[in-house]
Amino acid sequence: MNYYQIATKRKSTRDFKEKVAPQSVLNEIKEYFKVCKRLIPEIDVELSIIDPRTSPNMTGCAGYEDFLIEAPHYILLTSETAENYLENAGFIGEDLVLKLTDMGISTCWITISDAQKLKERLRIASDKQPVALIALGYENSVSSIKRLDIVNQSNVTLKKRTSYEAPKLYVDDAIYSEDMGIKGEPSTLDHYTDLYQALVAACCAPSFLNRQPYRFIINDGYFMLAALEDKETDENDYHLNLGILMLHFYGVLSERSGVYGKWELNVPESEIAKVSVPDGGKVVACIRI
Repeated sequence: MNYYQIATKRKSTRDFKEKVAPQSVLNEIKEYFKVCKRLIPEIDVELSIIDPRTSPNMTGCAGYEDFLIEAPHYILLTSETAENYLENAGFIGEDLVLKLTDMGISTCWITISDAQKLKERLRIASDKQPVALIALGYENSVSSIKRLDIVNQSNVTLKKRTSYEAPKLYVDDAIYSEDMGIKGEPSTLDHYTDLYQALVAACCAPSFLNRQPYRFIINDGYFMLAALEDKETDENDYHLNLGILMLHFYGVLSERSGVYGKWELNVPESEIAKVSVPDGGKVVACIRI
């Protein structure tokens, strides 16, 4: 799987055909789950494919403003609760999304608004918590030039897109830098090809309402991820989004070069003290580069 190509081309689909995916596709994604990338391998996570007949039970506890995107299949990740378990779920879930994209299957992340109610509705007997929900199937190409505009459950409309893809941060806008060794200009980062392509992939990562509440800091051999305050994104989606972004970055970086380490979630205070962090932000992870 070419992480860079897939990460820069993936998109969320909000209108699916009724056509179900072959059982071979569902079996392949289950097998891939066993070997997919994990941010924290020690956290126990399980995957389930939601039966289409039971998916109506998720209405009211999943979806944007509880509006559930209809799809022929849904992936549900359940996890034990531990430190950074939501970031781990986002990391795993997005690796599954990119795998599905590579297989020609469309996807969309679905917000879980009430995990306990969802657990009860789906009769999940384990002690693990629902942490990530992903719709999957085949895109309805008839509506490919439109987007859903959701105000609430009684006010949902389809509007023509003003542009084909949602706007994303440019690399030079995403890097928060005063004088940190490597500035945000692409001409400078061209000398660090692996890093630059990983940054592009990270800037293409999906986030709630495409708000992208994060910035990157590069200094003294460290690549740091700074999370920004965002009152529009609920806490669960906020942490999932960070995991999704970290998967995009790490997937490209690890694929292109084996010399880089993994994400460290406990950034040394001595390193944070060396940099200027955006107002209202905090450094949540780093990779030694």
